[in-house]
Amino acid sequence: MLLGKLKRIIIASCLIFFTASLFAASNTDLTKRFLDKANEAFEEDNIEDAYKYVNQALAVAKDEASKADVLYFAQTVYKVKLQNIQKKYDDMALIDIKTNLEKYPNIENNTIKKLIRQIEQDQQNKEKAAEKADVAAQRKVEQERFETQTQAMKEQAEAIRQQAQGQQDVKEALKGMSDAFATSATETKRSTKVIAFSIIGIALIIVILVLLIMVIIKKASKAQQIQQEQYVQAFKMLAANQSQTNRLMLGGITDLYSGNPSLRIAGASTWAPAAALPDVTFSEDDEEELKQLAVKCEEIGQQIDYATGRKNNSKNVSELVYKLSIKLGLPQGMAMLNFCAAMIYDAGFLAIDPDLLTATQLTDEEKQAMKEHVNLAEKHLDFVPKKYWSVFEDAATKHHENIDGTGYPNGLKGEEIPQVARLIRVAESYVSLSSKRSYREAMDKETAVSKLKDQPGLYDVAVVEALDKIV
Repeated sequence: MLLGKLKRIIIASCLIFFTASLFAASNTDLTKRFLDKANEAFEEDNIEDAYKYVNQALAVAKDEASKADVLYFAQTVYKVKLQNIQKKYDDMALIDIKTNLEKYPNIENNTIKKLIRQIEQDQQNKEKAAEKADVAAQRKVEQERFETQTQAMKEQAEAIRQQAQGQQDVKEALKGMSDAFATSATETKRSTKVIAFSIIGIALIIVILVLLIMVIIKKASKAQQIQQEQYVQAFKMLAANQSQTNRLMLGGITDLYSGNPSLRIAGASTWAPAAALPDVTFSEDDEEELKQLAVKCEEIGQQIDYATGRKNNSKNVSELVYKLSIKLGLPQGMAMLNFCAAMIYDAGFLAIDPDLLTATQLTDEEKQAMKEHVNLAEKHLDFVPKKYWSVFEDAATKHHENIDGTGYPNGLKGEEIPQVARLIRVAESYVSLSSKRSYREAMDKETAVSKLKDQPGLYDVAVVEALDKIV
């Protein structure tokens, strides 16, 4: 009997395990179907359906592998949907996204947080603009009302004046009648007093109205003067801001070119020996800022590699740029900054047609369009602190300049090319030569370095020599 109970327990356990396996497999299969539908909708640029299906995939995903796949794709879908909301605001859609982010917090990354903040800030700005427009409209109505009242008062004053003139005419007529009718002298005298009092009363009314008009005009003049002073102050502030903006464009930031000697090297044209460089240290705040900057750059670097199909290219180039910076004697802070900039030097590819990035053959026109990536990186660098901007801009726009001036976009020569751009030019070429491509096999290190040495017109010789010593 005990043996029979034991058999029944074993059979029941097997059935439970089998049922659980079927349920897990069913969930995994259902997750995959929803994820496939989301992918199809996304490729067809149907973001709403992609958003719906990816949320359904999130709801049914149970195992960690499925969750990871869904979360990675969900971040892309959520980002595009937020960008659409930013273009055409939809408060219900934004609330829905926030609700889902609370349900699935792992979806939220820095890009999604930033987009939500930007959308909310844009709405606040629109609301403020609407409030300002309402205030302006109210002021206009009040001004029109004031002008109408002033005009009415002027007309009333003119009527009073005409009435006074009429009273004067009556007085003169009565005076003539008193000469003609001597017997009515007493009565005429009484009438004259009444008229005199009336005239005095009318005159007082006129004086009061004139004083009231003067007070109103004075107040309006004072308000206009205050408004003009406010305009002048606003223009002064705008001029000050414009001056600061010009300093930023010219590289005049104190932190960048005066207070921080490590960043001054970013615009230098020659490689100074290590002993001649200052001992630059960063504060804890600076170090934390660079760490956060590196995390953001790594995230964008992965997006660039995904778009271009070059696995780990951003990581490999940036690490090599960091090693070259240290080898050439640049301070630790500058080397770290070069590392961050080199992580996203090809950010302009994110603005290029994806079909061009994956094409095996390009026409001359398409090749020219690909070269435009050096001019399209700016909108992907808006997260970079202003004091580091010039380093990132040099990295993104000048990494295809050649020492002999045959590069693009500006045909810079030799030391006209910023250091970070010369570092990336060498590092990118080496990584490309030593990596396997669809059209050729990877070169060994010695062959790749030798090929760079054979082209001194393209690459900085000092950087190539440093590369030869560290690889």
